[in-house]
Amino acid sequence: MEFLVFDIKGKFAHFRKFYTNSSSLSYSIPPRTTLEGIIAAILGFERDSYYEILNAQKLNIGLKKATPTRKIIQTLNYIKAKTPSNVYDPDEHTQIPFEIITSNDKVIYRVYVNHVDQTIMEDLEYRLKNNKFCYIPYFGVAPFNISIDLKGKFQAEPKFSEDFVKVSSVIRRNLISSLKVEEEVILLKEKMPRDFSRERTVIEMEDYIFEESGKAIEVKLNSHYYVINEENIVLM
Repeated sequence: MEFLVFDIKGKFAHFRKFYTNSSSLSYSIPPRTTLEGIIAAILGFERDSYYEILNAQKLNIGLKKATPTRKIIQTLNYIKAKTPSNVYDPDEHTQIPFEIITSNDKVIYRVYVNHVDQTIMEDLEYRLKNNKFCYIPYFGVAPFNISIDLKGKFQAEPKFSEDFVKVSSVIRRNLISSLKVEEEVILLKEKMPRDFSRERTVIEMEDYIFEESGKAIEVKLNSHYYVINEENIVLM
């Protein structure tokens, strides 16, 4: 299999949790569905048009958290605007806590992508190489624009081991049969959508395990993994 590897970088991020209510809470990492949206923006797919083309059966995605991050809360004023004049002179407004992901420098995630359609892979590689994005990609909300740095194209075949393996990427909980911890780490688990339908309803939810600062996790896997650019990666 052929993987494109690229870093997505930004100062701030917000990946809204699917179950959050009036308070806008954020995941620490972009869900697989968010990465679908970023790739769709690069390739120029219209809203709601790409859910089958980029679903989990056709688009293989791995994700590595490349920098430590922290969360901060900002309060936003939402206005109720029924007419154009309400935008400048609102009758009502509501204050909503808004959770933001940030870092000491930049928020960076490394993405590993393979698609069954070679035409899509070629188009994606061309656009990443030349920064020719059809739509501006962002970290969850439009003000949080991102830059993208293509690292290269790598060949990788699935491998399986009965021993412990150091995995650099985010791991689905159901792929882990055993976990080894021999150094100080901060492991996080978040339940996130893995795929959704054309009607934007969630098809599949998964628990994902990752280390807060981006360290590799030593695990025994009950599924295959890929060695990409000397890193062990599993798919989201």
